[in-house]
Amino acid sequence: MKICNFDKVDVVIPSCATSRELFAAEELKKYLYLMMDVDASITSVHKKDNISIIIGGPHRNTAASEYISADIFNKLVPGPEGVMVKTIDDNCLLIAGSEGDKERGTIYAVYDFLECFCGCSLSAYSHPDVDAGEYVPRLTELVLDDVEHIVCKATSTMRGACVQYSDCAGNPLRDLNIPFFDFLSKNRYNLFSTWASVYETMKDAGLIDELSKRGIGVEVGHHDASDIFMPADGNKYFPEKYYETHPEFFRLLEDGTRFHPTDHWGQMILCYRNPELIEVFSNNIIEWLSYNKDLVSLSLPPHDGSNPQCCCPLCKDHSKTENYCYFVNEVAKRVSKVYPEIKISLLIYVDIWECPENIELCPAVNVWESTWGPDGLRCVGKPDGSALLGTPFHDNLLNWQKTGAKISYYEYYMGVYQERQRYIPMADEVQAIWKGFVRDNVFGATTQIECFHLWNHIFNFYTYGRTAYNCELSMDDNLNNFTKIFGNGAPYICDAIHKAEECLDGQVQLKYCGLYLMENIDKDYIYDCYEKALSHAETPRARNNIRLMRMAFRYADLETQQENAESMAYQVIREYNNIHPELLYMTRYDSFRVDNDGYGIMIPCTGVSDSTFEPDKWYDFE
Repeated sequence: MKICNFDKVDVVIPSCATSRELFAAEELKKYLYLMMDVDASITSVHKKDNISIIIGGPHRNTAASEYISADIFNKLVPGPEGVMVKTIDDNCLLIAGSEGDKERGTIYAVYDFLECFCGCSLSAYSHPDVDAGEYVPRLTELVLDDVEHIVCKATSTMRGACVQYSDCAGNPLRDLNIPFFDFLSKNRYNLFSTWASVYETMKDAGLIDELSKRGIGVEVGHHDASDIFMPADGNKYFPEKYYETHPEFFRLLEDGTRFHPTDHWGQMILCYRNPELIEVFSNNIIEWLSYNKDLVSLSLPPHDGSNPQCCCPLCKDHSKTENYCYFVNEVAKRVSKVYPEIKISLLIYVDIWECPENIELCPAVNVWESTWGPDGLRCVGKPDGSALLGTPFHDNLLNWQKTGAKISYYEYYMGVYQERQRYIPMADEVQAIWKGFVRDNVFGATTQIECFHLWNHIFNFYTYGRTAYNCELSMDDNLNNFTKIFGNGAPYICDAIHKAEECLDGQVQLKYCGLYLMENIDKDYIYDCYEKALSHAETPRARNNIRLMRMAFRYADLETQQENAESMAYQVIREYNNIHPELLYMTRYDSFRVDNDGYGIMIPCTGVSDSTFEPDKWYDFE
């Protein structure tokens, strides 16, 4: 089969195509035009004399069933999220995903076709107004001889991003939303978990539909979940002011008063063993789900922080962990009777950690174990995975598996808040960790992401999504595809990444990694790699990508040199006295502040400088 410039191509979709199948077809049409000026037609009519690309397997598309039976297809691609790209004859190609995964595999099949057979790299994005992001080659012809590309199923059932927009009250209505959603789908994330307050804003703006058509499921909750389902002062769903009508639902303090939550801090804000609270909370979830039908799960972590629990007679003789698990499990049992497909996630972290003895959790519960335990965070960077596998973090995760619940790992590939988005090279360990997770039947994982700051940790996020989907990929497999976006500068970016990954090898806990790296890495070597990469890159897009990649490193270098940079106290935007002028100049590219869409990088600092910075070639974006 051969497609040439300006050929007429039919993209054949099912007669009753879902939003995911139509999206897959539209993506294919878009990239065929970008690569080859092919203006494909999307149709449900298969004309065998035309060059045709069939979207969807025989269980969905009658055109596909003319060439392969559903039984044979399902044996080859049992899924979930399996992929088939196969030439049928001299003028027909099948691009399809496995049955029963909301056509997510079909979307991935389109992206596999673009990367494996067309040479694209869909590994990055930036603001639409700058020439940066993914790599799409220009082709005069595309020859597809005897193609049979099959990924039978995904390694991990769930590959999530816990998404935050500056903070739970941040404004998620930004121009970078769609590029960010595209990045998630293209790099095999299948769960978008966010704050309840953010979800409400996104839903009103139609952004949840944008996630759905990309095959990304939505989980709602996080640290403000209780504020939706048990609002102390009422909300639009539940106007009852529960703190006034039922103060006994809230945590009893030692002085005899009840805790009144006003934000997402306070941790154990509820009286978790109050039977009426459990009933009302469960019923409120059931009612809320009737208005919000597109979700796959709810997360019910406590509010943030580390605070005392309720000291009422029902709670005081049990540990924090026992009370929290009892509450979530009782809620999950009630909700699952009405919505059996909904998972309820509980978060194990800090001082809610060790699995209680003889506890049983219902199958609807998904236990998230954070990488932040009672003794701090895990170390990172060992390529054999031993900074996690075989540690107390790993042992505790497996203990929770014995409760009967699903277990998942909650990771910080962006670092934690105290790391301030400094560069942390931890991609080399991901492959080994996922092989261990497969052996242990871990349900999945998620990583926290501060939108829209991909470039600070872009290779971490890319490697996690791709490896969690296919743990057979090596570090070099991921690196080689990722670095196509740098054109002829790719070998030098590879060198810089390898050098950084070698430097960080499990020496310190996660929140100190950025400082450690900048104190120990050969900076001259890294900067020389970027110089060589820029001089060899042949296109504006490749050069702009190199500039963004270097800026993430340069930010970490300059920020850790500021006075009191070693202080771990968290501020949303760190203000420095006499800030380095180049660091201050960088903030114009920042995507953290709600009034600036920026370039997809986070520069969370400000201040006043006693001098100015004259921008050089590293800020001469094309």
